Amino acid sequence: MGKVIKVKARFNASRGKFEKFGDGMYLAYLDFPEDNDSTNVIASLIARQIGVPGGSVEFAGKDMHGNLIFEVM
Repeated sequence: MGKVIKVKARFNASRGKFEKFGDGMYLAYLDFPEDNDSTNVIASLIARQIGVPGGSVEFAGKDMHGNLIFEVM
């Protein structure tokens, strides 16, 4: 198992923003509605933020608080 990253996502924000707020925790304000491709977009944002290839970040599900969980391979 690789590094686990949690993302609290807010969709339909007035402007996009992606910031780190803790160890392995990110806050994503996304200026589009949630859809089937949302997790792929967030995975790409994570990859750019931490400097890894885009294909190495995978969506792993949601936790009980609604945070999106990603794993870096």
